[in-house]
Amino acid sequence: MQRACLIGSILCCSLMVLFPACMKRPARTSQLPSGIRGAYPFEPERISVHPLTRYWVSPSGDLEVEARIELLDRDGFPTRGVGRLELDLESQSGRRVETWVLKLDDLETNRKHFDDVTRTYLVRLSLPGNTIEQDADLVATLVLPDGDRLVASGRVNSPPEPVDSNPSQE
Repeated sequence: MQRACLIGSILCCSLMVLFPACMKRPARTSQLPSGIRGAYPFEPERISVHPLTRYWVSPSGDLEVEARIELLDRDGFPTRGVGRLELDLESQSGRRVETWVLKLDDLETNRKHFDDVTRTYLVRLSLPGNTIEQDADLVATLVLPDGDRLVASGRVNSPPEPVDSNPSQE
């Protein structure tokens, strides 16, 4: 009997020691790693108009600008961000052809436009009059929540010439 009591006591003491380790701990809010001070280290510090930005013909046959905008953190790595993305198509003479605005503060919009393969924001922009402005530049401005502006520009590449799928036999 004493032996059973001793085993029971040891078992109870063991459970009392081990049980708190199995209990759920209260959830804590996200925190930056302990060695990081100041701003979030992966927030965008630069923006670029990716070289894949081009004119393209949509499935409906309309000409569009397929803009790919890349946000870069302080280490130069692609990242996501929030803010207002303003895109201006400018002619070679500097004349503004069209302006578009994308609100990256809306998380659904942010997710929808982020391409995880190229790590860019992909935005298809309809063109006024369905015409291509030769040698146009796309100016991208990201207005951050604190009001800071990141600006970059890049050339919009022309689409490849269509290939005649039925060449005439001579």
